Order: sequence, then structure tokens, then C-alpha cells
Amino acid sequence: MRSKKFTVSINGNLTEVYVISGFARECDRSIDTIRRYERNGVIPPAFLTYRGARCYPVEFTKKVAPLIRRIPCNRKCPAELIVEINRIFSEERSKYA
Repeated sequence: MRSKKFTVSINGNLTEVYVISGFARECDRSIDTIRRYERNGVIPPAFLTYRGARCYPVEFTKKVAPLIRRIPCNRKCPAELIVEINRIFSEERSKYA
């Protein structure tokens, strides 16, 4: 099943985004796992919100999902992977600032 996309206006530009359920599905993780990654600092919190929901741009999701899939489920995430994920989040955050 494909994730549902929404189009929202960000700084006057129309952008396709996933809410957290779609982002989690694209990353092959559960919503709770994505939230746990945020709480534990494995991934930064979503940098966009729309009507109170976490939003992740589709293009951003395509870049970061393969990295999130590489996070081991039952072990600590390697530091290099956390650094790379944070770098991508920072680059994307600056596009929408």
C-alpha cells in the first residue's frame, strides 16, 4: 500500500508531504518507532508541521528513508548513521526556513 501524500503551502511554495504515518511506512518502521527515534535523538524532530501534524516532504523522505531502514532494530544506532541523518535533516530544514 502506498502512502498518502498531501500538498501544503510552505513559504508560498506548494510541497508534497507525508504525515508521520506515511513517513513511517516509507521507512519500513512503525509510527511509534519514528517517535521513539525522535525522543532518543536518533533522528531530529520533524521540521514541518501542518495543523499540528508532523510533516515530511516527499523528496526529503526519499533521501532519508534508506538511512532509517539501516538503523538496527534491537541495537544502538551507529554514530556515523546518526551524523548522516542529521546532516540531511539540516539541509532540508534550511530549504524551508
